[in-house]
Amino acid sequence: MMPIFLSLLVCVLHSSACHVVVPGDAPEAGISSCQVLGMQVAAAWTKKHPGMYVAKIRCSIGNRPAPEDAA
Repeated sequence: MMPIFLSLLVCVLHSSACHVVVPGDAPEAGISSCQVLGMQVAAAWTKKHPGMYVAKIRCSIGNRPAPEDAA
């Protein structure tokens, strides 16, 4: 079974500056759990980082995405 990793494309409000955040080191158990977790993590991340927003949630199958990879 291939590991599934969660990544978030986060951006600064009123700017085009964005980057990828890979929360957690452990892969998710399945694509469905990754998607559900992604929504929860995105909401919590946004709450902790005022002035930023999550533009995209991605669940990648295979290798852990690098922070520089596009989400």
